[in-house]
Amino acid sequence: MDMNDRIAKTIEERRGGILDLSRRIHADPELAFEEVRTSRLLRTLLEDEGFEVRPATEALPTAFRAVHGSGADRPRVTFTAEMDALPGLGHACGHNIIGTAGAYAAVILKSVLGHNLVGTIEVVATPAEERGSGKVRLIQEGIFETSDVVLQIHPHMLDTVICQALARRTLVVEFFGRKAHAAAAPQEGRNALDALVLFYHAAALPRTKLPPGTLFHGIIESGGEAPNIIPDYARGRFSLRADAMPKLERLVDEVRRLAGKAAADTGCRVEIGEPGPGVTTFRRNRVLEEIMAGLFVERGRPEPAKLRESYGSTDLANVSWVAPTIEPMLKASDDPIHTEGFARDAVGAGGERALLDGVYVLAAAAARLLTEPGLLDRVRADFRAKPADAPEGLV
Repeated sequence: MDMNDRIAKTIEERRGGILDLSRRIHADPELAFEEVRTSRLLRTLLEDEGFEVRPATEALPTAFRAVHGSGADRPRVTFTAEMDALPGLGHACGHNIIGTAGAYAAVILKSVLGHNLVGTIEVVATPAEERGSGKVRLIQEGIFETSDVVLQIHPHMLDTVICQALARRTLVVEFFGRKAHAAAAPQEGRNALDALVLFYHAAALPRTKLPPGTLFHGIIESGGEAPNIIPDYARGRFSLRADAMPKLERLVDEVRRLAGKAAADTGCRVEIGEPGPGVTTFRRNRVLEEIMAGLFVERGRPEPAKLRESYGSTDLANVSWVAPTIEPMLKASDDPIHTEGFARDAVGAGGERALLDGVYVLAAAAARLLTEPGLLDRVRADFRAKPADAPEGLV
């Protein structure tokens, strides 16, 4: 029996436990930075399977790293396990699948390689992908500096091994005005909500004027207390995205300019802050894509090298500039991610097939990287080739 057959057989033997863990995480969704119970479930599994588990950083209490090694620290294969859910939608991005797949891929790989392991298998539990860019904070703590390759899967509405991600920065725009009675003394007021609405109209509504490959969208978080009081404070939260880093920087500059103009036109003051780190575009690795594509075909997922016309952002993209990284997408639903339908399907037949196939492709890819002479060198060589769209300062 070859390695992949052994991996498939072991997954089938552990099928009940794999699906149960995913269902338990799905039934108890936790928001960014609050993934206490999900973190405990993953940590307990890995501890029971003989991994050494320790906190990743004091700054992120739900993050941890679980390590199993042969005595040789390198090569080190890192599986990432996302944990957080979406406000109001639960696991509509399928992090129950992502977290479970990352943890069980490590467990299966440890079981199959046994004493033949040379190197280290690692799981890094990563909080706050949806809001807060937890992996960027882990990068700042040096968590991925020893990783030779980082592997993660993502359930989606299509199959593809091609990694695409928009760079993103989040801005909180606050306008400060002056309160007054809206009827008796409106001339005494400075309407902060007017400023925010004027800014929103200028920045968000003329979407056809945005440069190709850029997006601007957001919400009003605070806009006043009562209709007969001119609001002296208004706040919005906005995401700015682009398919190249220079485009994003230009978009940020333009948004700042429009906010300043809206403040001046209404007699208000504006402050613009960033509540967390931004994320980058994804650095593709063609060798990892080649490995994953073959494994997709093995699992009955043909034509795995599709480019997507539209896609979102992820903090895993930042990791892809630190170490060779891949996040293939496995179809789990006909509904888009971040919808109620996708949340439902994340524990339905499509989601559970994506989970089991995801454990397989992660474990089988890692097994090849750890055992096939020269393969990891090819991955490293692709990573060292500087791409044209490299974010400034990262390579």
